[in-house]
Amino acid sequence: MVSNKTYVTEALILNHRDFGETDLLITLFTKLFGKVPVVARRAKMPNSKFSSGVQLLNRVQVSIGRGRNLDHMNECEIVDSFQGIKSDLALLSKGLFSSELVVNFIQDRTPNIQVFNALLKNLNDLEMQNNIEQSMIWFQLQLINFSGVLPEFIVCINCNENLQRMDHIFFPSIGGINCANCSDINLKDGVVILEESLGFLRHIQRMIRSSKSYLFDKNIDENTLKDLNRFLRIYLSYTAERQMKSTKFLDLVN
Repeated sequence: MVSNKTYVTEALILNHRDFGETDLLITLFTKLFGKVPVVARRAKMPNSKFSSGVQLLNRVQVSIGRGRNLDHMNECEIVDSFQGIKSDLALLSKGLFSSELVVNFIQDRTPNIQVFNALLKNLNDLEMQNNIEQSMIWFQLQLINFSGVLPEFIVCINCNENLQRMDHIFFPSIGGINCANCSDINLKDGVVILEESLGFLRHIQRMIRSSKSYLFDKNIDENTLKDLNRFLRIYLSYTAERQMKSTKFLDLVN
């Protein structure tokens, strides 16, 4: 029986860093409790019971003891180590990028099962090499949506009129697009979104607002994928107020 001083949950290992001479501070993304920092005692020792379990991107079942300042890991059982991802630098770079996004966008101890499931599906897609680029786009859009920072793609952010089907300039600082009649020369942070990309984003937003299941129902052409990736990187960096460290690894590998 688990006491109120311990809790058991499924989790994904997002990152870790040294914590003293022998311990590691692990960032877990748990299914039930959100993002939780925990100390894995003696995890850096060669004979540690945690040495294999706390590797990055592992899916684990953990028992955690509550602490006054930091919780500590009691047990860690590997559910899936995603060895296919870790054996391929291109896949690994994408997996680390996805996990870093969660670190930056999800607050500690704020449950978000939608983002947990989205990240888990993303890792499974990478492991199975299933529509990799589309999976990356899809995960980022779900993260933005479930984090509450999905921009406006359907109407002008200023006058609320429907946007015409054409290339537009998106402004991260206002979270949307000004139509031609509302263009503001004082806004300097604009990024062009191609008509095809905007059409896809509008389709997603309409399904979100209608509470429908919004899954990819067709393949996205390569040019649109590149444009969506470019837009999402700019918007995510702006929203997180930092450049993702893993993007350097991602760019180098790809």
